[in-house]
Amino acid sequence: MKYLLILFLLLVAPITLMAQTDTLPNFDKLWNYGDPAATETKFRELLPQATAAGDPSYHLQLMTQIARTYSLRGKFDEAHKLLDEVEKQLTPNLKLARVRYLLERGRTFNSAGEPGDAEPLFIEAYELAESIGEMRHAIDAVHMVAIVQSDVEKQVEWNLQGIALADKNPEQKGWLNALYNNIGESYLKLEDYPNAHKYFYKLTEFQKAQSGEADMYTMKDLAKSLRLAGSAQHALMMMHEVLEKLTSKGTDDGWIREEIAEDYRALGNHTGAKPHFIKAYELLSKDDYCIKFEKEKLEHLKEMSEQ
Repeated sequence: MKYLLILFLLLVAPITLMAQTDTLPNFDKLWNYGDPAATETKFRELLPQATAAGDPSYHLQLMTQIARTYSLRGKFDEAHKLLDEVEKQLTPNLKLARVRYLLERGRTFNSAGEPGDAEPLFIEAYELAESIGEMRHAIDAVHMVAIVQSDVEKQVEWNLQGIALADKNPEQKGWLNALYNNIGESYLKLEDYPNAHKYFYKLTEFQKAQSGEADMYTMKDLAKSLRLAGSAQHALMMMHEVLEKLTSKGTDDGWIREEIAEDYRALGNHTGAKPHFIKAYELLSKDDYCIKFEKEKLEHLKEMSEQ
């Protein structure tokens, strides 16, 4: 009887551990990228449960996401320190945890202004994720490789690779939102306006299929590609429709106003452009992102609003 009990425990213990692991919360669904501090709190509340479950992969993956909450807040030293802890505990069998470690180490370097250190990490993450069939993270890695490229043509190449992977893996089609946008931006930099328009249009159609309507900033980018390709009148018509929707909701937006102003300007209608330049400057001069990263834009808007 004693030996039967021992045998029973040996057989049941792994099943019990697996059951505990299976009931662990999906922490990825707890992400609020707009509030990384609150997300950190939620993740840390899961740590005791993760430790009790005895699942090292889950535990280390969770730690990589806590590190990400640091990097999103510019706390790069803290992020690297936590990732150092993760790295020490990685073993050859913890491949998914390693993929996520590589991704977050790379993102931390990139956010800290060190894309050169990030690139090989993202490439390794992509190759490992693809080898174990983790296509969500493989595409994430590919899209990050594209982001850190200084060569715009390489940005296009990597984004095309990401799009191809998303097309082959329909369950990962959500990545098309970022990939279409990023490749469209790259084509704008290359002054390849037809291809920029092609992918921004694909993005509007994708968003309509997902939520019923295209994001207003995607419409702005689509209009910009049309304007730069010589179809400013068409772009202006589109942007007025966007502005009408904003107005009906009692809101306004500096980025939308800027595009409308530039559309008028491209048509030679400076009278029509000026009030939109004024409003764009008024709104964007208070925008933290513009203040930090778009000083030339603000100077341009101010100059145009004063003419």
